[in-house]
Formats: sequence, C-alpha cells, structure tokens
Amino acid sequence: MPGWGWVLLVVCALAFLGWIAWGVVRSGLALLREAAAAGRTFGAASQRVSDAVARAEAQRADTSATMFDPPASLHARVEGRRRARARRRGERRARQSATWQVWRSGTWLERRRAVPPPREVGID
Repeated sequence: MPGWGWVLLVVCALAFLGWIAWGVVRSGLALLREAAAAGRTFGAASQRVSDAVARAEAQRADTSATMFDPPASLHARVEGRRRARARRRGERRARQSATWQVWRSGTWLERRRAVPPPREVGID
C-alpha cells in the first residue's frame, strides 16, 4: 500500500508540473505574440518618422550665407516670405470665420446633430 501512495504522489506532482509548464508555455506564446505586434507597430512608427524626416529634408529652409548677396535680392526674399505668411494667415482667418459662424448659429444640439463638412488637414 505505501508504494501506491508514492505512485499517486508522483503522478499528482507530474500533473501539477505539467499544468504549470502549460501555463508557462501559454504565457510565453502570448508574450511572443505581443512582441510581434509591438515590432510591427514600431516598424510602422519608424517608417512614419523616416517619411516625416524625408519631407522635412525636402522642405528645408535655405540657410546659406547671405552676407555678400545684393540687398535687393534679400529684400525680395523677405517680401516673398511675408506674402506667403499673409496668404496663410488669410486662409486661416477664413477657416476660423466659418467656424465662428457655425458656433453662432443654432444650439449645441443642432450643431452636434449636423454633419460636419470635410476638412483638409494642413500645416500652417
């Protein structure tokens, strides 16, 4: 009889160790799946960052030395930048004016139920 008791204890211990090993394996597989998802997310984010860096490099402002350039060309350059800034300001004011008109008209519930017009996303 004592032999059967030891056999029962060994079988129970093996079953318990198998249950723990199965939990460890399941946790390890879940960890690997999460690591793969994190790797895909990191890859997508790094791709977006590299695209943004490439766009920034393409649109880099001219920082060359202007010490010996003729003043007329420098003034023209400054005026061009001021015109571009004024154009962007006007576009921004037009968008804000449209938004203010929407805010002034109707109640918040009417505005909430209204379908907003499609809006282009741009950087000012």
